[in-house]
Amino acid sequence: MYLSLSASYEGNACAVKDSIIKFTKIEGETQFFDWLAASMKSVNQILENTPILFESNYIYPNALNTTSINFKNFDLLKSHHDIHEFNENSINEITQKYTRRYERLIHTIKEQHTIFFIRYCKNADNIEENEININPNLVFKFILISDCDNLIIPNSLLKDNFIYINLNNYIDDNLNNYIDDDILNETNAYLQIVKKYKCVFNIVN
Repeated sequence: MYLSLSASYEGNACAVKDSIIKFTKIEGETQFFDWLAASMKSVNQILENTPILFESNYIYPNALNTTSINFKNFDLLKSHHDIHEFNENSINEITQKYTRRYERLIHTIKEQHTIFFIRYCKNADNIEENEININPNLVFKFILISDCDNLIIPNSLLKDNFIYINLNNYIDDNLNNYIDDDILNETNAYLQIVKKYKCVFNIVN
């Protein structure tokens, strides 16, 4: 099973989930981080059961013509998709939605035998908190993907269950590596991100 651990950057974050759907042909139920921008610190805050609350400040409209809102008391955890009109009912609904998704996430971690967690990292500043606290009985892989050639992986991550994938190695003709015409010919910037993640599933499988 593949689970998104998102990214700190909006397009890259949602592209993780969309790539899972596209390249596994399995959509499944929505998991907690599927459509959120999240720092790795906030991923662990959720796994540690930090209460799900929302700030009263919001941005409407955003680029999606919906409302952007931050989770309260988190390092970086933000929704851009869930609220169309900001009011008391919408806050109650989104709180209930993510409470259900939290329960689903914990149930999934407890019940699944093997999980591949996928997260995108953009630069060295974004990797400082990239450690994941997981049920020790779970067989899992933490797959970190990036297109930063100068990324330095902390020693704390260099374990048997850690996989680092430099996306540039799979799309750069100068490196004489795998070239995917579907990526190079894609004119939609977001879909190009999704297609770049294809190599993750080729490597893992």
